[in-house]
Amino acid sequence: MFDFSLSATLAMPVTHLFEAFHKTELLVQWFAPGNIIITQVMSNFEEAGRYRITMQEPSGVQYVLTGEYSTIRPNESLMFSWAWEDNQEESVMTSVNVSFEEVDAHTSHLTLIHSGFSNEQERDQHQQGWVACLEKLSKLKA
Repeated sequence: MFDFSLSATLAMPVTHLFEAFHKTELLVQWFAPGNIIITQVMSNFEEAGRYRITMQEPSGVQYVLTGEYSTIRPNESLMFSWAWEDNQEESVMTSVNVSFEEVDAHTSHLTLIHSGFSNEQERDQHQQGWVACLEKLSKLKA
């Protein structure tokens, strides 16, 4: 199994950073890399609750991400499963673990570990996607 870890220090309160991972109006602003947009978010944000997020490329091609929240500790950590509803790739269920840490009232530190990939190519593609998303997240407005 393959995994990766990313970390970032962001100029936003930890409460806002945590909300960015589950509030629809915030997710649509950053939770897709590059010029891909979020067209639908369905989420039951509670432990054992499920989510489904539809992303769309400018060409109209859509990708659907689905999973389940396993751990929710407000402003501290979030764990959820991650799988694509498609036939494009080896659809393996992976796991995302995000830790949130307050640096000061206006700054937060995030550590994200995405694990369970069956090959290096899938891992590397997701890592690039997360890097692009975190760049968008760093510009998120309250």
